[in-house]
Amino acid sequence: MGWNPERTTQPATGPDGGYHAAMAQTEALSVTVDAPAADVLAFLRDIDNQKNWFPGNLESEVIERDTDGRPARARLVNDVKVAKDEFLLDYTHTDDGFSWVLVKPTSVQKSQVGSWRVIGVGDDRREVTMTLTVDTSLPLPGFVQKRIIKDTLKGATAGLAKQF
Repeated sequence: MGWNPERTTQPATGPDGGYHAAMAQTEALSVTVDAPAADVLAFLRDIDNQKNWFPGNLESEVIERDTDGRPARARLVNDVKVAKDEFLLDYTHTDDGFSWVLVKPTSVQKSQVGSWRVIGVGDDRREVTMTLTVDTSLPLPGFVQKRIIKDTLKGATAGLAKQF
């Protein structure tokens, strides 16, 4: 499948003529919870417990902590419908949340960057936003990647909301 001037859209092909997936996809989703920010952040930072509430997370284990005892590196195993993946994430913490980055590419992901942010919206009400960017190693069309990320965000924010 190469260039066809009769087509209005062209197939995603690389220099070798083979199919290549879309670039990284980014999505974000927020949920409002009735809880103090400290409680929400403590729950989210409990990476070891993530397997109990985060859909698709089969295993989660903190393997390094920072000087404040917060997760600095964790090993996770996820099953996201199209593939199962084991990977390491490095975490950076701020006063209102934390972010993470994939330590090294896997057979499923070239890169992953994400974050949780907790913002006050009233007395003990918090808007909690998860943002996730993934560049997959799998030959998936962009709309499939986008759907997987959206499903991940929906599951994670719903799982969080059930806790509060």
